[in-house]
Amino acid sequence: MLQKLITDLTTNNITKQSLRFFLATLLISTVYVNSTYADKANRIAVAGGSITEIIYRLGEEGRIVGVDSTSTYPEAATHHPTLGYVRNVSVEGLLSLTPDLLIGELDTGPPKVLNQIKKAGVKTVIIENDDSIPAIKEKISHVSSLLNVEEKGEELINDLQIDIDALAHATQRINTSPRVLFLLSLSNGAPIAAGHTTSAHTAIVEAKGINVLAKYEGWQKLSPESALALKPDVIIVMNRGGDVMEQVEKLPHFKYTPAVKNKAVYTIDGSYLLGFGPRTPQAIVELGGMIHPKFPLPKGYELRYPSHIDGTQRTSGH
Repeated sequence: MLQKLITDLTTNNITKQSLRFFLATLLISTVYVNSTYADKANRIAVAGGSITEIIYRLGEEGRIVGVDSTSTYPEAATHHPTLGYVRNVSVEGLLSLTPDLLIGELDTGPPKVLNQIKKAGVKTVIIENDDSIPAIKEKISHVSSLLNVEEKGEELINDLQIDIDALAHATQRINTSPRVLFLLSLSNGAPIAAGHTTSAHTAIVEAKGINVLAKYEGWQKLSPESALALKPDVIIVMNRGGDVMEQVEKLPHFKYTPAVKNKAVYTIDGSYLLGFGPRTPQAIVELGGMIHPKFPLPKGYELRYPSHIDGTQRTSGH
């Protein structure tokens, strides 16, 4: 019947009723193929910590056969075989796991490797969302659709909305925007800080702060002179061991800044805040509590899952 309809289409010999039947059949076939594929995607390789976290939050982690080295949360994710670093995925390592689907973040690569993986017959999906709160929802919807668990995806998005609403509640009730410096690293006395095209910049803005490096693009290495000129009210350092306040105030870059004088130096886990996965809205809430003297969260709101790799849970705000 379908072949006859195709023949009729090519010869313009088709009735309206037949055309409606053809279109309905095509739609059903498409849905069936997509559903069948999703059901078969039971060996999934993941390149990107936020995607791994999403799959775990969807309760579909049993389908993961390998992850990249940025997939550090939850801790159980680190026990999967590794594909290498997200920007330098190992072809041999990935293919040895015989996945039927690779899901990667935008920086998955290099392109040559992705082409090799596709040519080997592994369906490859790169999720190209930007670093924003709406994009987190889109990423969850995309992943849940690929895994054919759309209802679980909607539940996870609704769960995120609790943190998004709390953030909006607080930021709408404050009138100040502190000057914030976010440091990726303090290594070798050469601090590296976030400019305006970084996920840290987005987090600062969402928490109603001003990124003191907003005029610069990407991650910037700071000299003592350039750092002192920034005059940050608050310094946020990506997680590191030891006394962060002591480490920052020892550097000539920062010892005369308002942040150091007022002891406004804090640390936060990088994957938690910068990964733009399911925990990021909560992480931005916590960031808001660090950078604002008062951050009026809704009554009864609490941080609902660990904010650090070691499982430490803190209350947000001052």
